Amino acid sequence: MDKDRTQKVAADAGLGRLDDRHLTQLANGIASARELAGQLPKDLHWSEEIALTFRLPAPGRSKP
Repeated sequence: MDKDRTQKVAADAGLGRLDDRHLTQLANGIASARELAGQLPKDLHWSEEIALTFRLPAPGRSKP
């Protein structure tokens, strides 16, 4: 993921003040999550899947 795209993702999540080091960590985390998601079986029924959901708080809110 290029730097501009990473900055947009961070800003959309309310993380507009990340420095370059943290943006790199974010990009690596996103790439890792995509890689792991790609390794999941594709033939599972939705009811067989474990769905852990993490949400970022909306801007101005402390908890989702």
